[in-house]
This record gives sequence, C-alpha cells and structure tokens, in this order.
Amino acid sequence: MFVNSVNLSPNKAIGQKLNSICYIKKTLIRTTRSSIRSGNLNNKDFEKNKIETEKIIFEGPPSIFELIIPTLSILTVIGIIPFVATLTRQIWVQYKITNRRISVTSGFQGKDKVDIVYRDIKKVSFITRYWGNSADVVLVLKDNAQLELRSLPEWETNINYIKEQCGDSVEFN
Repeated sequence: MFVNSVNLSPNKAIGQKLNSICYIKKTLIRTTRSSIRSGNLNNKDFEKNKIETEKIIFEGPPSIFELIIPTLSILTVIGIIPFVATLTRQIWVQYKITNRRISVTSGFQGKDKVDIVYRDIKKVSFITRYWGNSADVVLVLKDNAQLELRSLPEWETNINYIKEQCGDSVEFN
C-alpha cells in the first residue's frame, strides 16, 4: 500500500538531466568529427587544442661559475661571508624552464616557489657573467613585476627558447 504512494519525480528529473548531458556530449562529438571531415577544422588545429604534457627544457641550480670568485676570496676572513651566501644559493635555488612556464624554487627546503607563464612576459633583459658562461636574466611581467634569474647556466639556449615561446610581442634587450 505504501509502495504505490512513493513519489518518483526526483528520479525522473535526474534521469532527464543525465539524458540531456549525454545528448550534448554526443552532439559535440558529432559536430567535431563532421567539422574535421568537411575541412572546417583540420587535424592540426584539433591537435593544437589538445593539452600537451609539460616538457622540461632546463632544470638545475645557478651556474657553478658563480662560486669561483667567492672561493678565491675565502683566503681573507671577510671572504667567508660571500662564499657561504653563494654556496647557499647553489643549494637552495632551482630554475626550471618548461614548454608551459618558468619556475624558480628557492628558500629553505624549497618553500618559496614562483611560476610564470610565457604569455605574462612583457620584456626580457640579460647580461652575461663569468666570461659568457652564465647570464643574469630579468623577466619583466605585464604587471611590471620582475623575476630575476641570476647566473642562469646554458643561457644562450634558454634565452632562445624563451624567445621562441614568447613570440614577437616581447621586447628583448
């Protein structure tokens, strides 16, 4: 007697929503397939819109060449301080350049992390150090914030890759 009086309308509403979601998904798939077949959307555009995996181009600490002068200055008592500061930078700072972003991890045990994407870069400036073995790179973002990559090793290949990813709208000095 009580079984017949149960209201089944919430189940019907859920079923109708699921059916409409399935219909939208099927329509989207059919539209995409027909666009590819008709030539309105070619495979290159379709492949470009896919999310590609993040590929690491460079990952590592600042250049080891930045330890040369502080190591030589350790002969003086005052030279111990720059040597320790440079050594801690070697241990605590990590640069990572990928096909999607540039990351700088720093601080004690890597607690500070800065990630920027290429579309946010407005200007790139760099100056070489240590006889061209490394470079100091400054990335100016669209909100005028700056990210400094000090003693970036393999700087020529990294700068060329950043140029390639940023496009023509970014100013390089």
